[in-house]
Amino acid sequence: MTFSSGFRRSAIVVGGVVLSAVLTACGGSGAESPSIEDQSTGTSDSQSSSGAEITNPKDAAAADVCSLLPVEVASQLGFKEQGEKESSMTNPEASDACYWESPDGGATKNSFAVSDGRSIQQYYDNPDSFYDFNKLNISGYPAVRANKDDPMSAGSCNIFLAPKQDQVVQSHSTLNAEDTGKVDPCAQAKKALKLSVSSWPAAK
Repeated sequence: MTFSSGFRRSAIVVGGVVLSAVLTACGGSGAESPSIEDQSTGTSDSQSSSGAEITNPKDAAAADVCSLLPVEVASQLGFKEQGEKESSMTNPEASDACYWESPDGGATKNSFAVSDGRSIQQYYDNPDSFYDFNKLNISGYPAVRANKDDPMSAGSCNIFLAPKQDQVVQSHSTLNAEDTGKVDPCAQAKKALKLSVSSWPAAK
C-alpha cells in the first residue's frame, strides 16, 4: 500500500507540530490564535473536566498500532480493512502510526498514533495554543479536539484521547479535495476513536 507524501506530512508532521506547540506553551510562550467552538460536539459527547477520572483505563501501547482500529470499524468508516504501519520520517524516536485509506486509494484517510508519557492535561492547560480547540468526552474517556488551523478549510483534523493517565492516542483524519470545505473531518477522527476504544487492551 502506498501513501501520498501529503498525507505523511499532515498525519506525522502536523501531529508533531501540535505536540511541540503544547510543550512550547507549557514552557511559557505566547498563544497564537483564539480557540473556536467545536460545532460537532453533541449531547452524547459532552465536555469533560480537565480532572476527569478514567474509570475503565485502556493501554493502547499494549497492542500493535494497526490493531487499534478493528476490521469491522475500518469497514464501517469506508476504509480498507488493513492499515499500514509507518514510522515518522522526521523523528526516529516517535511512536509508529498506522494509516487506513479508502478502497479506491483516494485521499480520504485516518491514522492512529500512541504517545506514552503524555497527559491530556497538557492540552487542557493550553487552549490558546490552538486555533481550533474543544474538550470532549468520547465513550467515557477525556479527549480534546486541538488543531493549529481550521479543520473545515484544511480538510484535516486531530483529536487526542486519553485511554489512561499519561497516555494519549491521536486520531488524524484527512479528506479528499472534493469533500474539503463540505464535510467536517473531525467527525471522522472522532468516530474512529469512539468505535474503537472499547476494543483496546485493558490497562494493567
